[in-house]
Amino acid sequence: MADLNDPARLAELHHLMLRADADALLDGCVARAAELAGAPIALVSLVVRHIQLFRAHRGLPPELAVSCATSRSNSFCQLVVRDEAPLVIEDALRDTRVPRELVEHYGIRAYAGVPIRVGGHVIGSLCVIDHAPRRFEPGVVDGLKQLAVEVAERLAALGGGAPSACHAVEEHLLRLGETARLLEQALRAIGPALAQAQAAAATLLDAPRGALSPDDLRAAVACYRDMFAIAEEMAGDAMAVAASASIEEAREIAEQTRALARDLVEIGPLVRLAEGVLEGTLDEGSAARAALVAREALSAHETASAAVRRILATAARARAAMTCGAGPGGAAMTCGAGPGGAAPKPDRGAP
Repeated sequence: MADLNDPARLAELHHLMLRADADALLDGCVARAAELAGAPIALVSLVVRHIQLFRAHRGLPPELAVSCATSRSNSFCQLVVRDEAPLVIEDALRDTRVPRELVEHYGIRAYAGVPIRVGGHVIGSLCVIDHAPRRFEPGVVDGLKQLAVEVAERLAALGGGAPSACHAVEEHLLRLGETARLLEQALRAIGPALAQAQAAAATLLDAPRGALSPDDLRAAVACYRDMFAIAEEMAGDAMAVAASASIEEAREIAEQTRALARDLVEIGPLVRLAEGVLEGTLDEGSAARAALVAREALSAHETASAAVRRILATAARARAAMTCGAGPGGAAMTCGAGPGGAAPKPDRGAP
């Protein structure tokens, strides 16, 4: 069984996962995979530390097609990488191996995925997905394996070579944008659960128990924990951008990411309160006292949601300001040097 956080595996992913532009060969592979299996969805998924990135995809719901990512803890593809072996699921509702969130929220019922190997490491999965329980025809897994070899060769070619300083900054900005979109989606998903917990604490009624199940609560708490880990990843990318680029947006991103981390910490009490209220462990006095905490923590949730939107906008401006490789007359961004030629140092106060 492979360690998903093996530094050597993650190092192999470093140059592969950051490039986000569409690629005709990878798109062709997922189209052929979907046709081979007669499935509506096919993906090239790269399994990173906290998220899985969709490097190529076909048939995704609109929000996933935009974010091109989900939490790793909710993914099927993590099992392919962990076991370094094909995974076939005929009915996800009856299979205890798979995470429940994607089954319940997106109606995933059948899955077939095979490992993608680059540099001796399984870095992700080529998979097909269906909304109906089904058996996959003989030869589907073998066909996916052959396509996975093509995908691996293409990924290796696209990721070959160390990036220049400017392109390294672009890669950090691309990854920051992807993780920020995933975080925005997670904040949106957890919002109703937190608001319901606030109402429960304020009114001391049992009604919220019927409106929000323990399973929903556990999903919300897990979502929060994923968000905090993702925010730490964003902080690392923001510091790298601030250390390497002299544009004003780089400093703004670092400041905004630090503020976001503080907002997420302030949401923590409400997450814990939600658990206490919905599991019935709070008495009337403690619930009443917690109502004020809940109100403030919910405000922090709203602030964090706004902060993510600002980070996305600033990252977009930063990418627009970059003209790496601009010729004569182009206003090329300076990489690796701040004002006066001195490289700006990362702020050690960042989370």
